[in-house]
Amino acid sequence: MDGIAAVEARIAEIRSRFAPPPPPPAASSTAVSRTASGADFASHLRTAMGDADTWIDTALARTGAPQSWATGLKEIAAHESSLDPTAANIAASGGNPAKTPLGLMQMLPSTFAAHAQPGHGDIADPVDNLCAAIDYIKKRYGDPGHTPGLQALARGDPYVGY
Repeated sequence: MDGIAAVEARIAEIRSRFAPPPPPPAASSTAVSRTASGADFASHLRTAMGDADTWIDTALARTGAPQSWATGLKEIAAHESSLDPTAANIAASGGNPAKTPLGLMQMLPSTFAAHAQPGHGDIADPVDNLCAAIDYIKKRYGDPGHTPGLQALARGDPYVGY
């Protein structure tokens, strides 16, 4: 299994554990899309609606985090994934899909699983990814301004991953 296939398999596993079951197909359709089955990571993300600001606003509303977090979250996402919800840092994991940072906020699958909201366990969905990152940041650092990356930037140092 190559690196991308392994990452897609890991994403499908995480989805099956945390995501609600997909709705049944319409009676007139017998085909099930690869996206609904969790098999096509890139295709799913190409269909994600919105942009980083919309995703961040939606995640803030869903989690109840203050709107003042928006700028910090966008800065983190810009450094982590270049605001690309399809980002998968295979090099950082040494090819190990279980340790491949994924998505807009470059969440490790295990960290995402620990912080995903019930019914929102799709690491490939930029809003689900943000919601899990918000929970992680809140619990570990208190707010985005206290993450290592934003602290480093405030000192004039290079960004450090959170």
